[in-house]
Amino acid sequence: MNESIITVNINHLGIKITVLCVYAPSNDKVDLEKDRFYEKLNETLINIGTTRGIILLGDFNGHEGTKVNNHVVGPYGEIRINDNGERLIDLCKSHNLRITNVYFKHKMIHKYTWEQHTRKLQSIIDYIIVTQK
Repeated sequence: MNESIITVNINHLGIKITVLCVYAPSNDKVDLEKDRFYEKLNETLINIGTTRGIILLGDFNGHEGTKVNNHVVGPYGEIRINDNGERLIDLCKSHNLRITNVYFKHKMIHKYTWEQHTRKLQSIIDYIIVTQK
């Protein structure tokens, strides 16, 4: 499947929100492909502007690590970080976004969004990201 970005604008009771559904390239793709995807996502966020709330949902194929007292990354993610995770963190910093599913402690059966049972692998690669305000 190719990477994609789908946007939906919602205006309800005076609240303006843009929901973006995202499928990012996997971490093993060449840097040029990942650069193009994140440039396109960055341009999309710039075009939305700062007057709308943003909800960014999807498969980012990244590991963002954990941080304490951080505005982007919370303390309950995975310890590891990879190139896609670093790219996601940089994007969130530049647009004042927060990766919400690592801000709250979950039961282990609810923490991971990807599993491969045969190799007993688990990971968080799908995220819910919102504006910090």
